Amino acid sequence: MMTTKADHRKRVVLPQARPGQVFSVQSNADGSVTLAVVQPAAPVNPKCRLAKEGGFTVVVPGQPINEQAIKQLLVDFP
Repeated sequence: MMTTKADHRKRVVLPQARPGQVFSVQSNADGSVTLAVVQPAAPVNPKCRLAKEGGFTVVVPGQPINEQAIKQLLVDFP
């Protein structure tokens, strides 16, 4: 069993933790604390390109724009 001590800023060092790693903290009824590593969501990188149209630089998406989906999303927009 390993023990560690909090410093004056309430920080605790975990030897297994990597810099930038995120943990969820859960306080249990018996006074113990459970840490769980939070896995980051995979970033979505949309494909697009820049093009000249009518003398302006515009962004051309790599996939077709679904206008019905846009209208559906705008219904819920305040």
